[in-house]
Amino acid sequence: MTTATVNPTRTVGDEPRWYRPVLIWRVVTALMVAAALVATLVQRGIVLEGAIRWSVAVALLGALLGTVIALRGTLNRIHRGRLAGFTIDFLLAVGFGFVALNRMEMFTGLDAVGEAFNGSAGWLLIIVLGWLISGLAERAGSSQQALKQAARWTMVLGAVILLLTMGLLPGLVEFGRRLVQTEVLPIVLLAAGSAAFARILRSDSAASFFGTTEVQSEAMDGMLFVAPNVLGFLAFFAGPLIISLFISFTDWDGLTEATFTGLSNYIDLFTDSLFLKSLRNILLFGVLAIPLAVFPALLLAALLNSKLPGVKAFRAFYFLPSIAGVVGVTLIWKQLYDSTVGYLNFMILKTTELINSALGTSIDAAQPQWNSDTNIALLAIVILFAWQTIGFNTVLFLAGMQGIDRTLYEAADIDGAGPWSKFRHITVPTLRPTTFFVVATTTILALQLFNEPFILQAPGPPSGPGNATLTPVVYLYQNAFQQFQIGYGSAVAWALFILIFGITLLYFRRGREEGVMST
Repeated sequence: MTTATVNPTRTVGDEPRWYRPVLIWRVVTALMVAAALVATLVQRGIVLEGAIRWSVAVALLGALLGTVIALRGTLNRIHRGRLAGFTIDFLLAVGFGFVALNRMEMFTGLDAVGEAFNGSAGWLLIIVLGWLISGLAERAGSSQQALKQAARWTMVLGAVILLLTMGLLPGLVEFGRRLVQTEVLPIVLLAAGSAAFARILRSDSAASFFGTTEVQSEAMDGMLFVAPNVLGFLAFFAGPLIISLFISFTDWDGLTEATFTGLSNYIDLFTDSLFLKSLRNILLFGVLAIPLAVFPALLLAALLNSKLPGVKAFRAFYFLPSIAGVVGVTLIWKQLYDSTVGYLNFMILKTTELINSALGTSIDAAQPQWNSDTNIALLAIVILFAWQTIGFNTVLFLAGMQGIDRTLYEAADIDGAGPWSKFRHITVPTLRPTTFFVVATTTILALQLFNEPFILQAPGPPSGPGNATLTPVVYLYQNAFQQFQIGYGSAVAWALFILIFGITLLYFRRGREEGVMST
């Protein structure tokens, strides 16, 4: 887009035809947003409760400030007004469009669309045939253009047949009927109007009128390209995160009106014996599981980095547990841990019998109750976690080892250094950045432990016998989704976040002090 900076001071005759409608639209949007904000606060016309109400109010307050900035900038005919106006109109178009589709119950019909597609998926073969013809056309010589044309029409024909068999025509009729409903049509018109004004403000004429420079135009286009990702991030990550922070200061069951309680939820955590028990469990788990998931991975990587036969196959085998589904792997280990028919106890029994027969002893075979013994249940999860994490950590260490300068090892060979000396004085010090990353990520995974105790202890409570496998995330789940103490569960979540964030900061600080990380 080619634009030029112009003097924003203009006469009335210099105004383009769209300027007055845009100015009026700015006033209308400001009034609409202000009215929606008041209706949300006084609960007249827009009835929302709890955290949703205040979240919507905060969003509307931000939109109102944006509309005021857009109105002022439009009056002054500066780029800030164009940018703010375009942003507000774009968001209004998306918001009104979403509300209109929701009022039309379009989202609830996605299942029907999926079923119709599954029933008509066979017609995709025509589209595939057209694609194959298109590929053959590249080698057809003189008939290349004719084959390309035939391929194009074949794919179009397949798409039309697919849509018709899915019920395109009845669907369009039903869409039109819902579109003109009294409660939907005004919202659709507002969405269309917002989109139209956003399109006007993005035009070359608007760029020239508001004195937009080339750099500002490129920045505006860049913002438009990243808008889908940003909106998705705000809607599905940042928004719920902020709402959960607000909920953590309330007493809310998810159904009735939330009661603001200040810091009482966080104060109660310090005297909650179950929460303190979950912290002790997760810290003990980390002390046991993290070394078991890191040091063996380092040794395995050293072995796999050698030129032994079959090394590539072993690399794949060790990595398999990391890419396998957590649920499937945990169910397998649950069967292994079974005290009656599990293979671990069976192997212990047979090994003990072999030792007794070989040495003439009478040692009793231990038969641990892996999932029901309060002293062993957490250890069982440690073994499972370490087994599943070692493969990924091994790959990371292996990648780091392959990046080490080979001349260091050649110089060590000249000096007569053995394998252990080279590993200790070259490999381990050089791998410090990789080790830092592996330990940090393994620690974060360990502190977020949930799936393993939840599946291993099923159908019983995931906290295990005597709360032996109770972790902060398990305790969060029990409070928020079983006891419907959403506010207290959110406080547990944020307390865990602070713990993880604090430990991560300590890791980074230690890494900077040792020169592992750049400042």
